[in-house]
Amino acid sequence: MTYNPPPHYSFGDSGEPQQPQSAPPSYGPPPQSAPPSYAPQQPQSAPPAYSPVPPSAPAFAPTQQVPAQPGAPMMTQPLLQPGPPAQRRSPLVPVLAIVAVIAFAGAALSLALWLRASGDLDDADAQLDDRDAEIAQLQEDLDAAETQVSELEVQAADAESMRACLDDLAWFYNTEEGSEEETQAQLALQESCATWLW
Repeated sequence: MTYNPPPHYSFGDSGEPQQPQSAPPSYGPPPQSAPPSYAPQQPQSAPPAYSPVPPSAPAFAPTQQVPAQPGAPMMTQPLLQPGPPAQRRSPLVPVLAIVAVIAFAGAALSLALWLRASGDLDDADAQLDDRDAEIAQLQEDLDAAETQVSELEVQAADAESMRACLDDLAWFYNTEEGSEEETQAQLALQESCATWLW
């Protein structure tokens, strides 16, 4: 099948009638060029096929072309420049952060324990010094008490010796002169009163 080109359309009356064709060709939509400043339009419906015209009929009436509707100008969106590639975080960063937090907490706890232990040690040293002072004071008091006891023992011994002397002296004066009892009393008096009378 051969393609017959479409006849030239004329606007107005033409002096030469169109010759009938054996078969009416089917026409597609005439190509239209879109203006440069407009967006492309939707495709238009094809015109109906023409029927042959008898010789007495005038020339074909031109098909009415649908004027192109100006489309709304398309908004051109500026292209966004791609930003710098995102830096990938190393999986060791969270682990190191956790380790750092644990180490900091351990250091703070160790410092608190050391300060507490240091304070307890200072308190223990102070209490030990106080106890040493108390022990020294008690030792001094004990020495003084022993000295006082020694003095009291001496005084008690002197008092006992004096009492024995007085008893022997009383016995001597209560005996008969020239008797054997007087002789015994005199010997006892010399022994007990040696410190006091002689």
